[in-house]
Amino acid sequence: MKGIPSITTADAYVDHVGKVTRNDPGRRAALRRSLGRPVADIGARWAHGVVAPWLPERRDVRGRRVYDAVESAYYTVAALAAARPADRDRETDQPATPEADAAADNEESARTNLGRVLGLAVRDGKVNPDTAEGRLHLLCRQDVAGLHRQLPGLIRLLQAKDVQVDLAKLLLDLSRWGIGRDEVAKQWLQGFYRAMNELKDNDDQDAARQIGQESEDK
Repeated sequence: MKGIPSITTADAYVDHVGKVTRNDPGRRAALRRSLGRPVADIGARWAHGVVAPWLPERRDVRGRRVYDAVESAYYTVAALAAARPADRDRETDQPATPEADAAADNEESARTNLGRVLGLAVRDGKVNPDTAEGRLHLLCRQDVAGLHRQLPGLIRLLQAKDVQVDLAKLLLDLSRWGIGRDEVAKQWLQGFYRAMNELKDNDDQDAARQIGQESEDK
């Protein structure tokens, strides 16, 4: 869909935010202050210099809901990128090109979405399962504005446990929220429950193999 960035463009954007804020504490702080605020909020004004050059033209995006979701996604991801530790910034010197965008279509499916990140944190004992499940379902019920208000709390919960989110993949998912919320929510929830139950499934398989081995030994 026109206006939704490719995963290659999203990676380049996250890298760009990291680079322009790494040695500029004032700009980093300004972006961090914009987190969770509406794009038109006075607290987001200093973020425009970083974000605006990457936004699609409104006339090129069909539908106000689509554009609002894409615009909000870029601002939120910039604020999240600025808020994470500097040593987490990704480095890349590969520019986004149409050829790279086309080659990256299949790569996105291999990236880890927010739901799976949360499920893996539960699986590894870093996050309480009831807390994680409740927060994820709350996010999935939100409209665009509500999503961007609620999301920072969940990201802070994960960062406090040293769990990092793939911000490029998040940018794509947030951009689709305007008309594709239900599909993105489904992917997040499926990723969450699959990841959370991976350890149990592996334990069950190990137990079955052990029982089979014991039967052969008798």
